[in-house]
Amino acid sequence: MKKHLLLVKNITLALLLSAGAAVAAETTALLKPLTPVEDFVRRPKLDRITFSPSGKQFAALSEVKGRMNLLVVDVAKGDIRQVSSFESNDVAGFRWISEQRLVFSVTDYRRGLAEQTGGGLMAVDADGRGGRTLSPTQQDCMLANKICRSTEFFERVPGSEDEIIAWSNERSADSPDLIRLNTRTGKRTLITEDNPGSVRHWALDRELQARAALSVDSNTLASTFWYRDSERAPWRKLAVSPAFQPEIEPLAFDKEGSLYVATALESKDKKAIYKFDPVAGKLGEKIAAHPRFDLGLAENPRNPGRAASPLIFDPLTHALIGLRIDGDKSETVWFEEKLAKVQAAMDATLPKGNVNSLQPLADGQIVVNTSGGSDPGATYLYDPLKAELREIVRPRAWLDRAQAAEVRVLRYKARDGLEIPAYLTLPSGKEAKKLPLVAWIHGGPWARDEYRWDPDAQFLASRGYAVLQPNYRGSMGFGSKHLYAGFKQLGQSMQDDVTDGIAKLIADGVVDAERVCIGGASYGGYATLMGLAREPGLFKCGIDVVGVSDLTWWLELGYTDFNQSTAAGAGAFLREAIGNPVTDRAIMDAHSPRQLAAKIKAPLLIIHGAGDRRVPIVHAEAMRDALSAQGRPPEWLVFPDEGHGFMLEANRIAYYKRIEAFLAKHIGR
Repeated sequence: MKKHLLLVKNITLALLLSAGAAVAAETTALLKPLTPVEDFVRRPKLDRITFSPSGKQFAALSEVKGRMNLLVVDVAKGDIRQVSSFESNDVAGFRWISEQRLVFSVTDYRRGLAEQTGGGLMAVDADGRGGRTLSPTQQDCMLANKICRSTEFFERVPGSEDEIIAWSNERSADSPDLIRLNTRTGKRTLITEDNPGSVRHWALDRELQARAALSVDSNTLASTFWYRDSERAPWRKLAVSPAFQPEIEPLAFDKEGSLYVATALESKDKKAIYKFDPVAGKLGEKIAAHPRFDLGLAENPRNPGRAASPLIFDPLTHALIGLRIDGDKSETVWFEEKLAKVQAAMDATLPKGNVNSLQPLADGQIVVNTSGGSDPGATYLYDPLKAELREIVRPRAWLDRAQAAEVRVLRYKARDGLEIPAYLTLPSGKEAKKLPLVAWIHGGPWARDEYRWDPDAQFLASRGYAVLQPNYRGSMGFGSKHLYAGFKQLGQSMQDDVTDGIAKLIADGVVDAERVCIGGASYGGYATLMGLAREPGLFKCGIDVVGVSDLTWWLELGYTDFNQSTAAGAGAFLREAIGNPVTDRAIMDAHSPRQLAAKIKAPLLIIHGAGDRRVPIVHAEAMRDALSAQGRPPEWLVFPDEGHGFMLEANRIAYYKRIEAFLAKHIGR
């Protein structure tokens, strides 16, 4: 143990942690060569540990009589209070808004994704009293026969016990407002009465007034950066950016009233952070930049909405104290010396390779959350005065970290020279030579894989497979050049990026060329089908999960949830990113897997949710029928109660077991 740190267990929470410890002991006693499928699926005994502002208590989700309910724990005494008692719903996300009050939404873990009617916004005191519904759930709206609008938490109101700033689209479905919401009385005060329209991001000053905004025209996708000098001053249009050109993203105001923004105007690629000079109407001092990664609002352009700023401010003084970077591994750069020293101490003490995030508390203690590609994570409290680090909870205590697979950061060159970031998960106890491989492709495609505990990758590795997860061109967070290089390249250079990564692993001797499979969900399912069609000699099998089989349907199926919710914006973006079904029809058809069934020779497993509204099951059915017409029907698994993904524990167990059997049959262990 490092001399500068004392690591102790928190014995005051023995009652709370006994359930997790019992599961861990039982797992150890019944240790088998393979970790049971159920261990990758089961929910944590305590989930989403979140400390109150003072750090004297924390809230968490825990299963009570078969439902995930909200608990509050007194850290010093170990007292546990159940503050919700749902019997027909489960608490989903929650946040502390003050030392004694929380807000939360609900879901239903006994229903598949296709049948979810959760959501809403509720509030409750830390002692279980004062409960109030602030925004209806989807079921409430359906019962009242009305269209459901949303009210969601935006940020706390410092110094207030009961109020929050909330995001709301009640006044306009296409142009959300910010409101000041009293969680006890339900009183709403509109902050953005003179909304400039179609706002995607808001930035509030220290007085919680909306002073900067970014709006996006849903038809042209042009963005506008707005600013005003005070809450009563008129909005000024400071910059207009055409679609897919660098825009100015307002991030936050500091204690002096300076506005920080993110933009790629200077680099024409990676977003950097600047102070903005509103008088001159131009960028000021550059605060931070990274040569490989964007620094700015992380979001999906297909689903515009509020995204978290990477800047970290002191909750009391509002001074800028740190910066989070979503790199190969997440990291935090602290501008405050004492926090920088604590970060260095945590990184030196906790398991090597883990990502350790700090949350300073009002009492001087620091919450430390640690996790990594090979570690599902734990929460600690660190006392700088005592140099004492106490483990509070390890939510997945039944998982043996010693048996977890190693996750490596990998970079390789695509055939045209573009650098592709990736992750390689290697099965524990096996030499990295001539391994069977599953290329597991992320969805989106405008998303990214991250360095984290990934149950899919860890499950596959536990069965003896290496797992490659490439952030192919079109993935987000690596600059606009990497992102836009994927536009209109689905099934083309985006597919080559996957193949080139596999080729490198084969050339390096890590992977057995005769035992390679490809799989993934959503776009990953599309990439699976295209991989089988383009590289029939490479892939011995494929696993298509809720995948797209026809590119034109992505735009033409008007009953998908995405096209219904933002039809104009969806169409404008997809026509540029995928193709125009009129002018680009020939190339889109040429890269639609259902029309390439004759080229697919390898065995295929198709898994879909019957209620999928993002990629309707017609995609899976058309692929099945096309392959069957060629005399090669795929294996078929449909969950009637699921949608675009699988929520029910029994379904997820069946999902993993079916994949396990399919892979064992075709590329062995």
